[in-house]
Amino acid sequence: MRLNQHKIITLVGVLVLTIPTILQAKAPESIRIGLESVYKDAATIQIKSEESIAIGYFEGEKWIKEGYLDSSDISVSLDSTTYYGYKEVYNEFEDAYKALEIYDDEAVVAYIEPGKYQIYTTDDFDADYKVSSNNKRIGIKSTKGEVLLVSENDEQPLGFRGGYSQYNFPATGVGANRIYRGVIEVVNGQSKGLTAVNQVNMEDYLYGVVPCEVSASWHVESLKAQAVAARSMATFQYNRFVSRGYNLVDTTTSQVYRGITSEDKRTTAAVDATAGEVAMYNGAVAETVYSASSGGYTADAKYVWGNSVPYLVAKPDPYETDHVPWTRQITLKEIEKCVANAGKDVGTVEGVRIDSYSQSGRVNSLTILGTKGEYTVTKENTRTFFNGSNDGSLKSRMYQFVPYSGSNTPNVSIKPGTSSTGKATIITSDGTVEMDIEGLWIETEVTYSKVADTVYIQSADEIITSDTFTSSSGNKVEIDGDYTSSSKPATVYGDLTIYGYGYGHGVGMSQYGAKGMAEAGFTYKEIIEYYYDGVKVQ
Repeated sequence: MRLNQHKIITLVGVLVLTIPTILQAKAPESIRIGLESVYKDAATIQIKSEESIAIGYFEGEKWIKEGYLDSSDISVSLDSTTYYGYKEVYNEFEDAYKALEIYDDEAVVAYIEPGKYQIYTTDDFDADYKVSSNNKRIGIKSTKGEVLLVSENDEQPLGFRGGYSQYNFPATGVGANRIYRGVIEVVNGQSKGLTAVNQVNMEDYLYGVVPCEVSASWHVESLKAQAVAARSMATFQYNRFVSRGYNLVDTTTSQVYRGITSEDKRTTAAVDATAGEVAMYNGAVAETVYSASSGGYTADAKYVWGNSVPYLVAKPDPYETDHVPWTRQITLKEIEKCVANAGKDVGTVEGVRIDSYSQSGRVNSLTILGTKGEYTVTKENTRTFFNGSNDGSLKSRMYQFVPYSGSNTPNVSIKPGTSSTGKATIITSDGTVEMDIEGLWIETEVTYSKVADTVYIQSADEIITSDTFTSSSGNKVEIDGDYTSSSKPATVYGDLTIYGYGYGHGVGMSQYGAKGMAEAGFTYKEIIEYYYDGVKVQ
């Protein structure tokens, strides 16, 4: 189905960062997710089940079950206890557990490495040696505080797997109200404590991602498109957090993931219907970044993160219609706080100037004006700079200091001259118009608003492009890719009111745009292949 392009306005979104990793040719079978939204650098991690919790470890993709703990509700924390050990080594957890009967009441099983267990005690009376200190040692306790197991191995950590009666597959509770497929592991945190990790099959992971990223009530083709985009993103960024002991995180830094408790049968069906499918570009999986709302025109990655990506270019988003504009009030005092957070000093802030916009209608350069000087931020920082304000970062970079009138896209009008000697063709994102006229004027309602790529004016004698235009206000407009600047910047002194559209970075697929395309009859493959130039779903 062909995409008919027309004007549009828009709404909500997520934040996903473009960070290159090792290129993949297909989606991996499993993935490790850092459950940072539940437990990150935590002192204690709670793991639950309706039945005794199994322990084991992974050999590649294979889960090796070692046995069961005598508890269905455990806490895991770093263990700085002074232990004494016995020389005897046990190859099986169950053998070591049974051997506890011959030792004192303080004895506990210690996991040293796969297939190697020993007995520790806190009483040095008849122990063979003092156990070396280990700041990565973890202790597993019951709800009564009884130590059930000690683990010395952070390189090949123990995993925990439970079960719940409502599920016909292994499921393990983490924290107050989350339940996950697969296996739960615990690794040392980045600055302190411990972080929970879920190792899970890739498709099972997506069951818990798609309904967190879009509404399960949306058209099935948009759900399938989200499944392909999420699978491709997870594959492309697979090694992003390996230094932390996992592949991705469960927040918008990667993709939102809440496990079984968020799953829905409609999104699960969409994942199943696209099983294993990814977006491919030049033989490798593409980084299919997405956001909730583009504001009617997607952004070029080059003007958001600074790196050009051939399939992440700016383009009209004509089917994104479910949206409303947003407004923010920000005081100069809040802006001073933002400047201080950036480690800069411009004195007392007096005003703010928008220096330039991208062709897609996004602020490209913003300057803070102070009594001691100026401070300029560019690209995505023109949005995130406001993180220190009362309401945090702006929803998008598609904003200005005056209300948008009528539409957030410029209106292109054609005014014929007094004489006519030939044909003229005007090509815009709305299509092609051919008129028997000689003179043409191009006007935009908002000087800095979006112009879809270059507008070409073709007459019998020449072709004039939009980079030669001068607006009716006298501002010279210069266009280079997705970058547009003006010789007359917009400046506001005093407290700000900001008027905007869109939600998120705007690069790649718009989730609301995909919804609109699906409702208009496009398939999920057509949706993906529209938003990401040159990719193929395979």
